[in-house]
Amino acid sequence: MKTRNNVLISHIGIPSDVIGSWNVLFTNLIDSDTSIFTHIISPITVRKVDNINHIIVNEPTFATYKIGKIIKFYKNRVYWQALKKILIENTATVTVVNVIDNIGVLLAIDFLSKQEGFRNKLHINFFLHGYNFGNHVEKTKIYNSIDTLILLTNLSYINQIKNNHAIPCEVKLLRNGIDSAVFYPLEQLQKSNLRKNLNLKSGKKYFLWVSQDRPKKGLKIVLKAWRKLTLNNPNIELIVIGTHSEIKEKQVIWIERMKNINLAKYYQATDYYLFSTLCHEGHPLSLTEALKCGAKCLASNIDPISEVLHEGNLGILVDNPNFVSSWINSINYALNNDIDFNKENVDLLKLYDFDQWSKEIKMIFNE
Repeated sequence: MKTRNNVLISHIGIPSDVIGSWNVLFTNLIDSDTSIFTHIISPITVRKVDNINHIIVNEPTFATYKIGKIIKFYKNRVYWQALKKILIENTATVTVVNVIDNIGVLLAIDFLSKQEGFRNKLHINFFLHGYNFGNHVEKTKIYNSIDTLILLTNLSYINQIKNNHAIPCEVKLLRNGIDSAVFYPLEQLQKSNLRKNLNLKSGKKYFLWVSQDRPKKGLKIVLKAWRKLTLNNPNIELIVIGTHSEIKEKQVIWIERMKNINLAKYYQATDYYLFSTLCHEGHPLSLTEALKCGAKCLASNIDPISEVLHEGNLGILVDNPNFVSSWINSINYALNNDIDFNKENVDLLKLYDFDQWSKEIKMIFNE
């Protein structure tokens, strides 16, 4: 009878309390079922988990980076050494290795396991949590290092097929899953009471923007549009959450960063959610959370956002999101028209649900 190791390798300590997308997902997965992984290899974590062998690796130092210029894959050898120890000490006939969104770790494990004669004992799953691999990376090496590539959207797959000569590995699709017990829409009375508790004014239309204040997230463009929108509209307010610096603008409420679970009440209380990315995202967590909470979403029409919003059936896709005028026109259109933001009448509790995600990822591990 075959025995199996299921090893999770992460360059962020898992379980994690760091604000982010995939580390939140995998932390929730581990907390929901501690029997999924036999081992976790990661830097120091916030806590250990019962029933899982946790191997802590040292995070790279400045000296590590310098030596890495001389010795191939030196920086990430610690992950291979920890995995090699598992292979030697454990008699499992199959070892599934799950690498999350770190190309350096992937290439190091593939190269060193081949060099030391262990590669045929491994099945490497690589979870890509962006849209594509960076252009600076030799992609042929990446695809040849992977047994199963797990992508977040079909548009990501189509893009990679178009732009690469060959993808010689199996591909699976696994869209992000959100905890429907935390992120869900409220009835109107519940929403009104929540808004009172959050000191939000009645008679106002509230817009919400959540992200880090990196240029590619588009906040500067949204704020520029907002200055023009508020000239003739005193009844709109913009809530900005997540930026490092306080936003001091007319009709803007600024709130510092918070964990995903604490965002639910703001998604539920708001009228509209603005997702102004200026880059190709993976399967954006904040947009998905806002959607499940019933916020009316206006989002950049940059792949794969159209897929997440069902080609605009679940929100407004903002064409040309680098243009301030596009946001002004889209927001005005939303304010002045009674729009059906859920044309398909999708059950938001079942849409992008964590429990379904958990079932699908277990199937991937067991195959």
